[in-house]
Amino acid sequence: MQFVTLLVYDFDGTLVDTKDDIALSVNLTLKELGLSQKNSSEIFGYIGNGVGQLLERALSGSDYSDVENAVKIFRGIYDSHLIDQTKYYPGCQQIVDHFSYKKQAICSNKPEYFIKRILKEFDSETWFDPIVGGDTTPVKKPDPEILLSIIEKHQSLPNETVLIGDSGVDIETGKRAGVLTCGVTYGIGGKDAVKDADFVIDHISELKELFH
Repeated sequence: MQFVTLLVYDFDGTLVDTKDDIALSVNLTLKELGLSQKNSSEIFGYIGNGVGQLLERALSGSDYSDVENAVKIFRGIYDSHLIDQTKYYPGCQQIVDHFSYKKQAICSNKPEYFIKRILKEFDSETWFDPIVGGDTTPVKKPDPEILLSIIEKHQSLPNETVLIGDSGVDIETGKRAGVLTCGVTYGIGGKDAVKDADFVIDHISELKELFH
C-alpha cells in the first residue's frame, strides 16, 4: 500500500454523477437560443474542461457564436436543475468518511459556486478543504499550479499526494504536478481516458486497498 497524506478529488465524473443535469441544462440553453438540441451522450463528451468549453463545444456546428451569452444563460438554467438527478457515485461518501483522518480536497474545472451548492445540498461541504473550482484561480486543469497550491496549503509532499479523477485532463494535471494519479473507470471519461494513471480502479472503494 502507498502512504499518502493528501487525497485530491476531481468532482464531476469522480465523486458526483452530474452528467444528466448538465446535459439537460445544455439542451435547455440550446433551446432558448433557438438551436437544435443534442444527444445527452454527445454532451457528456464535452464535460471536463470548464463551462466555457462546454458551451463552445455545444454550439459547434451552429451559426451562433456568442459563447459568453450562452454561458450566462446556461448558468441560470443549471442553477435551477443542479440536483434534479445529481447524486454521489456509489461508495464515494463512504470512502471520504474512511479517509477523514487524512487531508482531502477538491480540484475541479467546474465553477466553485456549483460545487459548493451541490455539496451543501448533500451536507458535505465541510468534508473538503480547499474546494477549488474552474473559476477559483486564473488557471484551470491541466495547469498543475492549482494542484500545487493545494499541496502547498497542506504542506504535503507530491509523492504523498494522490489526484483521483476520471479524465485525461486529471491524469495530465497530476503527472505535471509530480503527484500520484488514480483513474476511475466508472466516470464520464471511461477506461481509455485514465489508462496512463499510476493506478486505475473500477470502484472508489478500491482506494482503501491502495492507500493508507
